[in-house]
Order: sequence, then structure tokens, then C-alpha cells
Amino acid sequence: MELPNSKMVKHDGNNRRDRISELPDDVLMGILSFLPPEEAVLKTSFLSHRWKQLWESLPVSGFNFRVPMPVCCRGGHVKNLKDLRDGKYITVEDMKRECSKFVEWVNNVMISHQGSTIDELRVRFYLDKDSQRYIDKWIEIAMRKQVKKLELDFPSLLHRPSNAFYPFPQECFPGIEFLTSLCLVNVGVSDEAMEFVLSNYPMLETLHLRNSPLLIHPKVSGSSLRLKHLNISHSESIQTIEISAPNLVSFEYHKLRKVPFHIWYAPKLSELDYSNWLDFNIAYLVSELYNYLPQLVTLRLSLFLMDLPRFPKFTSLRNLTCITARIDNRLLLLKSLIQASPFLHKFKLLIKDHKEFKSGIEEAGKEEAQPNKYLKEVEIVGFLGQSVEVEFVTYLLKIAIKLEKIVIHGKLERMTQNLAHQLMKNRPGAELVQL
Repeated sequence: MELPNSKMVKHDGNNRRDRISELPDDVLMGILSFLPPEEAVLKTSFLSHRWKQLWESLPVSGFNFRVPMPVCCRGGHVKNLKDLRDGKYITVEDMKRECSKFVEWVNNVMISHQGSTIDELRVRFYLDKDSQRYIDKWIEIAMRKQVKKLELDFPSLLHRPSNAFYPFPQECFPGIEFLTSLCLVNVGVSDEAMEFVLSNYPMLETLHLRNSPLLIHPKVSGSSLRLKHLNISHSESIQTIEISAPNLVSFEYHKLRKVPFHIWYAPKLSELDYSNWLDFNIAYLVSELYNYLPQLVTLRLSLFLMDLPRFPKFTSLRNLTCITARIDNRLLLLKSLIQASPFLHKFKLLIKDHKEFKSGIEEAGKEEAQPNKYLKEVEIVGFLGQSVEVEFVTYLLKIAIKLEKIVIHGKLERMTQNLAHQLMKNRPGAELVQL
């Protein structure tokens, strides 16, 4: 069901507006409920005062403020998605005007809605420190209405110095104790701001920080922390990380280069997602996490493997995902990681082609493969049928004695029959899915 737009109302005069206004309140509420709340305020702005009153009291689960984003820039100009085909660009001044319109839109919605609670607030647009007083007000309103999930993402197409990022406020707004999830992307979060959040948001369970240029030495610590999920991504200014979190379940870390990080205390840590694209030796990672590796249930390693140290036994690991490069024999080195995971249920391999890297790695040892009776599903993305890949798949078929399904994404024209033959030969009951 759609509301009439402003042109239709103007064309028909007041008759249609009057007829709509005569509808019962429950019918009008039903019409408004079909609209996203952040759009309903625009639709009702030209209707009767009664409509506005109904909108202002309409219960909402959350607001999601975002508009189609430009996708590229050139010489001080940005290019909008809809203009890609005709080659049109909009200027930076045009973008500033769009930002002003966006801020006005969010202001109108946040201020006009009189509901007592907002469960979720998401804002994504090209905003920075210049819009600080408005963004602070949105956060204050959301906190006062007991928001549980807050997401802010303020990207920039052109270079933005670190002091121009919107700085996350260190203020104890009323209602701050209800927030359980905080996601800040392209936001200026300093070490002090992060410490403030962890100290003053008592119910916080999820913290996601991405591209926060002010983070240098983030520390996550506190015996009363409820934090369960921590994600620190692409914040290249970070020099060290320290974690002591009694309830932490999952930790994600993504950065170009490795930095010293110390997990002093995390007895419930069971999920780890780790990547550093320019440092290929993961022996350091193993040494830092040696005491926690046996308790991991889910592990995702996103790196190009230069060597693979001898792992401790992953006695709890059930799900393993590896992103690696199609370089010489490095795929064979994954055997030692799989051999260290005797209870593995699902293995996923994503192969990336980076021919510019040199190997410098000898072929893995020829130790006898141990069967795995728990591995039920294998998925490989980026398969091209190269000999090293075929050898690795054959190895998986050999050890996974209870394999039920193998999914392969890639170019299989010449390899399909051979793979099917190998599968039937080694695991006749397993299913081969080609995508």
C-alpha cells in the first residue's frame, strides 16, 4: 500500500486529503506501518495534523538512515552510481549540499518522533566533524529512548585527515545503560573514547570498530565486562592491542600488518577471525594465542601463508576457513593445520591468485595422513583445477572418511569427470556440488 505523493494531493485538491483523514485511526496506523519509519515522516509532512500526530506516536523498532552512495571520484568530483553509464560527475559542492539535505532529513525524523523507545539506529552517509553537533544530538535522542543497537558509518571518497573524522562523544547520555551493540565505521574513536565506552556502557556485548584512525593502543579490560564480540578492522594506526575480557566469545582482527596483541584473559573465547595481508608468517599468531587455540570452535585465517608452524591440537575446532594464495605448493602446507584438527566438521578454502609473491617454501613433509571421521563438509572457492589444487582435494577426500558433501566454486570443465571419479573412488556416498 502506498501513500499518495504530494503532486497527487495537489492535483486532487482537498477532497482526497479529507477522505483519507476520515479513515479510522487503526486504519491510518496500518497504512503508516507499511512505511519505513524514516520515510513515513516525509510522506506525512504534507498531510493533516492528525496524520502527523499518529506518526509521532507510532511504535518503531528502529531507524535506518542511508541513501544511494556515490561510488568513485576523480579530480575533486564524485561519481554517482546512476551516472556511471553517461559519465556524469557531481562536484564536491554538490556533495556538501546533499549532506545538508541528509542532516535536515535525519533531524526532522529524530526530533518529530515522540515514541518512548527506539531499538536500533543506523546512520550512513558522507559526514565528518563538521556535522558533530547534529550527530551528537541524534545519539543523545537515541540514548534517551533506550536504543539497544547503534551503527554509525561516515565514509569519505576524498582523503580525510584523522582530525576531520567525526569524534565519538565521551558523554554519559541518559539511557546509555541500555545499549548492547555499538558499530562505528569511519569514526574517530581514540584510545580514551574506547576506554570510556567500555567503562560506561554496562550492557555492551558487541563492539565493532573499523577504520578508526585515532586508535593507537586499544585496551579491552575489566572484570565486569559483558563484552562478547569484539571486531577491530583496518585501523592502521594501531600499534598494540591488549585484551582481558571474561565473557569474550569472538574476536575479529583485520589489518595490513601484524601488531603485538596480547590476550591476557579470555576463558570463553571460541571464535577467531584473523588477517594481516602483508605479514605472512603466522608463527607469531600461534605464539600469542597458544593457550587459547585448543578452545577455539570456529577459526578463520585470512592471510597468504609463507610458512605454517607446528600447531597444538585444536581439540574443539569444528569450523575452519582459510584464505590463501595460489602460489607454488603452499596449499599443501594446509595439511598440517587440518591434521591438527581431529574433530573438524566443516572446512572452507578460498583461493586468491597473487602471482607477484615468491614462494621460498619447500614442499610439506610426507608424513602419513590421519583419517578424520568428523569432517562432513568441504567447500573450495576459486578452484581452477591446477595440479596442486587437485592434489589437495584428493588429500581431503582421502582423510575425510565420513565426508557427506563437497562444494567447489570454479572452472571445472576439464576437471569434472576426474573429480567425480576420484570422489566415487574414495567416498562413494558423498555429494559433489559444482557452482
